[in-house]
Amino acid sequence: MLTIEQLWDLKLPLIPPRSRLYHIEPVGVGTLLVESLTGYVARLAEAHCLRPGVLLERELASVLNKAYGCTNLHKIYRFTGALNGTGVMAADLSQALQNLTLCENLHFLTLLSWSKLLTSRNLLRSIRAWCPACYKNWYKTNQVVYEPLLWSLEVVKFCSVHKQKLSQQCPHCGHKNYTLAWRSRPGYCSKCEEWLGAETEIEFCTHQVISQAELEFEIWIATTIGELLAYTPSLESPLPKDRIAKALYAYIEQATEGNMAVFARQLQIPKNTLWLWCKGQSLPSLKSLLKICYCLKISILNFLMEGVESTNFFQTHRLPPTQVESKPRVNSKAFDADKVEQYLKTMLISNEFPPPSMEEVARRLSCDRRAIFRHFRDLCSAISAKYIQYRKACYLENVEICCKEVRDITLKLHNLGQYPTEARVSEFMSKPGYLRNKIVRAALGQIRHELGI
Repeated sequence: MLTIEQLWDLKLPLIPPRSRLYHIEPVGVGTLLVESLTGYVARLAEAHCLRPGVLLERELASVLNKAYGCTNLHKIYRFTGALNGTGVMAADLSQALQNLTLCENLHFLTLLSWSKLLTSRNLLRSIRAWCPACYKNWYKTNQVVYEPLLWSLEVVKFCSVHKQKLSQQCPHCGHKNYTLAWRSRPGYCSKCEEWLGAETEIEFCTHQVISQAELEFEIWIATTIGELLAYTPSLESPLPKDRIAKALYAYIEQATEGNMAVFARQLQIPKNTLWLWCKGQSLPSLKSLLKICYCLKISILNFLMEGVESTNFFQTHRLPPTQVESKPRVNSKAFDADKVEQYLKTMLISNEFPPPSMEEVARRLSCDRRAIFRHFRDLCSAISAKYIQYRKACYLENVEICCKEVRDITLKLHNLGQYPTEARVSEFMSKPGYLRNKIVRAALGQIRHELGI
């Protein structure tokens, strides 16, 4: 029995800290299919019944006062892939979200832990990719539908679970999605907002047939990178930049007794490039690093974390032919200067509409564009100028159309009693990207001023 004195204890109870945003745990940390940071933003926005663009502007703009405007999706649409990467954008956003949600493991949803070893060159996609079968399976089994970090990497083309190519085009509207868009939502198209978990017959017919060797190589890439991502939480501290150089030196010594030329030739790498990697003066791209690991029959995780494996160098894997074949060179002897010159002059005075670009002209002539430019610099410049003038005229025409469209949309919203914000106006525009144009934005400001709002 409690005494009266105990019942009258007026001390305040210990209350744990409260987060500004919902404390939503990320999916799959420590697994091959760990969630991406951009996917986490989309899920967090959905939990608050907001668009990701609105969530970033309202909640993170005050926390992240950055010159590159990472909280304004209209400014960084093409660069949102970097939010999952190794740079300052990923570091700033993950830290800000950790402060707002009190989730302390959000940096594992990026590649920050491997920032000293992975160069940003061709590392991340700017266009969203997904596996329809994964979406479908998660939905049917009542699991969380999310965006794995693995899908955001440029080198990952296939799903390691279902062994099918990742999709990048909505089967309903035919549009591609940015990694993080204003209306992003896991499992749904950010353009038409239709479900992406069902593969339509049209999309199925567009899949290219590849060889068994190519398929095995692509599945190996997805699996070995997944192992690297799964190991990330176990990494006590970031690996030093010279880890790749030391590993390469060790394998060269073990495989070819220090003969760098033989090693480079067997792995189809330029000797000078390999020398720069071994000296630590440059880092190989993730794609190059994967090719080396595949040929050495070792995972990228073991290559970076463990010592040299015992292997017979001359019994290594060989890359699929399509992965190493080079573009055919143009036969300079077949270059007919008189024929090319006559065709260029004809194109310059023709009334063809739209006028072809120099790239198109070179394709029609089956010649290298650079070779044509070397022989006929003035004619090429004139054709390019004609094409640029046409593109500029088209752009100005589109701007004029969008200004009229913005005016009409603003009037309709005002008549409906809704304030014409940029977000609302862009939803009804045929080309919402033009709202970033200064002239179109000025048109929006002008009609607002006329309406007194």
